[in-house]
Amino acid sequence: MLVAQGLRKSYGKIEYLKGVSLDVPQGSCLAIVGENGAGKTTLLKILATASKPDSGSLFVGGVDAIAHPKSARKILGYVPQGIALMQELTVKDNLYYWMKTKDKKVYERVLDLIDLKGAEKKKVKKLSGGMKRRLNIGASLVLSPRLLIMDEPLAGVDVANRRKLAQSFSRMKQEGITLIFTSHYLEELHVLADCLLALRDGQCSYYGDLNFAEDAHAGSLSSAISYYTS
Repeated sequence: MLVAQGLRKSYGKIEYLKGVSLDVPQGSCLAIVGENGAGKTTLLKILATASKPDSGSLFVGGVDAIAHPKSARKILGYVPQGIALMQELTVKDNLYYWMKTKDKKVYERVLDLIDLKGAEKKKVKKLSGGMKRRLNIGASLVLSPRLLIMDEPLAGVDVANRRKLAQSFSRMKQEGITLIFTSHYLEELHVLADCLLALRDGQCSYYGDLNFAEDAHAGSLSSAISYYTS
């Protein structure tokens, strides 16, 4: 679904990405971890075609996403950290606003995925933080993306709502949606991720599965993250 080779990105004299490569199969989930400033958000913006790399290649669904970003955007959704919702509108109106065509079946499917069926008439300003996070993701899902890229979708969400989000992500995977997200919550990483990418100072320090039982440097996911990111 997504293949990147040698992605590099600098702002001024600082190089934030230093040749990162990855290959994410259709229907899988990649978790990206790293300390603040490691390059996570920079990488996600490039993968989502919101930013252009200085060098390297990026293919999304077989499309050259650097040469043809508009074509790549037709099959991907991007959820940044910020909440991009209209506070005075209802859940229903927000979802319909982002649709290209008003499709009730798509609306009902997304509402079910984000578990907000009982709140569709509520205005966004009346929702809890966790509900806003779920609706923010729903705003991308109404476009029926094959790939969903999310920057810290669980940030600031309580335990109960994190579990609801994790359940939604699991159902998305079952539907064949490919997921790429950043997070520092170990429970959700264990449950959702098929693969882990660790960044340290703009470089890939680990890329592989989440089984660290035979790892010479770390015997668990938590110790591995600490070792490969700090």
